[in-house]
Amino acid sequence: MLPRRTTRRECAECEREWNGFCVDRNLEDDWLLRLNSLGSFNLISICEGHCNRRAEPSKRIPHVKLRLKDHLIPGVAAQWDQHKMAILSQVNGLFQNGDTYVNLELKFKLRLGTGRLTYQEDLVVRIHSRRPRTSDDMDAATRGWFQENTSHIEELDGYITQIWDRDDVASDGHSREDNGPPAIAAGPDPLH
Repeated sequence: MLPRRTTRRECAECEREWNGFCVDRNLEDDWLLRLNSLGSFNLISICEGHCNRRAEPSKRIPHVKLRLKDHLIPGVAAQWDQHKMAILSQVNGLFQNGDTYVNLELKFKLRLGTGRLTYQEDLVVRIHSRRPRTSDDMDAATRGWFQENTSHIEELDGYITQIWDRDDVASDGHSREDNGPPAIAAGPDPLH
């Protein structure tokens, strides 16, 4: 989710308040609500792109960034390995429009600190428009980009939710529901 707004922070001139957050002023409530209601992903950043003389070129690009929800992170590497081609095909089908760039990042981190080793996995999806903003007011092309990609994100979210629900296996190989051992298919012993 977006950073919480504190009582000491006022929204910038190009922002407005939405549910306790400072968001870009031209982002529609419908998009924000839909992107904050996803089943598999948390919205971690959204920007309408800013068109002013002080804006760096990268700040002129509209984007949406999502992170896989914490309860789906355990075992994401195993899920990814098993389903990566289907997920990539789904992403390609949804976002193949020439004005959208998508980057999926599956990260593995090993951290050593305070005397213990920690292993973390993370999945981040970054969706960027290829077209920078050209005016201070949101133009029809940018509005259409957000509308179209919000729908595509919802479709991707449903697909990921379906995959994780179908497999519903945590990183230790146990079912998330019953926490019992993984099922072993009956059949002849391959060693005999």
